[in-house]
Amino acid sequence: MEVRLVYRVNERERQLLTTDRHDRLVQAVNKVKIEVTGQPGGAFYINENFDVLVPTANGGCFYAGTYEALLEFDFDGSIVSPRPAASLRPGERWAGPHVGISYTLTAGGNDIKYEAKDGRQRIEHRLSDYVGTTAAAALAHRLRGVKGFAGGRIYINEVGEFFAPISGKGSNMSYLYLGPLGDDQWFPAPDVDRGDA
Repeated sequence: MEVRLVYRVNERERQLLTTDRHDRLVQAVNKVKIEVTGQPGGAFYINENFDVLVPTANGGCFYAGTYEALLEFDFDGSIVSPRPAASLRPGERWAGPHVGISYTLTAGGNDIKYEAKDGRQRIEHRLSDYVGTTAAAALAHRLRGVKGFAGGRIYINEVGEFFAPISGKGSNMSYLYLGPLGDDQWFPAPDVDRGDA
């Protein structure tokens, strides 16, 4: 089996890219998929802590271990990678994979949040609750300097790079590079056993 990526070349063109260099990742995802659905294959995500997350039909996810090897794909002789080109600057178009974990830059751009389900209720988690108002605002202000004061959805990928949708809908969405997490403080990693996948 291979790892596949639907890569948006531009607003109108998508390519299916594959790589067969990640057997350990495929095995970890398939182990969870077989336990949960009885069949191998399917979607997974790698968060900013290198946790492999396998989504479920009801909106939850299962942890499938950690995976730090970089997922790179060949596209007509160029490498498609979660790492930006050295020349890419915040505010420029993000052409890398549009795969990441979703967060929200709050309106006004002073904090970052996400929601998680706990039984029937949804609980909002704000970065300021974990790192303090000053540290959360420092990162949020840097991101809003590119994204704007209206806030909205942002993504962080497995190597700590931020990007955000700026126009279009669905497969026609365009994305803007917001910059790296760098040394800024972030949400704590999920409390899971981080042994080998």
